[in-house]
Amino acid sequence: MSRMRLCPLQLLLLCLTVGCSSPPVRYYVLSRVNAAVPRAAAVDNLALRVDRVRVPSELDRSQLVSRIDANRVRVAATSRWAAPLDEMIRRVLSADLAVRLPPGLILDPYQPVAAGQARSLTVDVQEFYGDAQCAVSLRAAWLLTQPDGLALRATEEVHVAPAGKCPDALAATMSEALGQLSDRIAAAAARSRS
Repeated sequence: MSRMRLCPLQLLLLCLTVGCSSPPVRYYVLSRVNAAVPRAAAVDNLALRVDRVRVPSELDRSQLVSRIDANRVRVAATSRWAAPLDEMIRRVLSADLAVRLPPGLILDPYQPVAAGQARSLTVDVQEFYGDAQCAVSLRAAWLLTQPDGLALRATEEVHVAPAGKCPDALAATMSEALGQLSDRIAAAAARSRS
């Protein structure tokens, strides 16, 4: 019985001819979601800016992470975020709040603001996972600080059913979860101004 030996160049050519390839990498972004409730009425002109968003270190990576069970996660090899997750969440929360609060009150999160000129929102994401079916759980603590130092804080839990087939539906479902979080923050912000 004879053995056929291929050199590395022959192996490469064989793979290219036969079609050996790895699956393509897909990139995802989070997006703004329209408000579920009418825009809050203007009470004052005090602006608001999303100053900081923190995500847990296990989510702070370019790959999408989903929860398998209570103690295990899956890190997707070919599904990646197009930008750092904390920056995308900050941008999306700003955009979501802009359609939920009176026009012009949400400041660009990347523009400097003079002290005492705006309310500051910080968000500490504690959990933000999709499961095997792309249902999403979001738990986040937020702090809204007034220029006078008074603060409003809350911890919110949001659960969203899958918006389609996994893994492509995960980013859309996560965006919906951020929209629901924004609904709650906007309602609290409007109440705190009245």
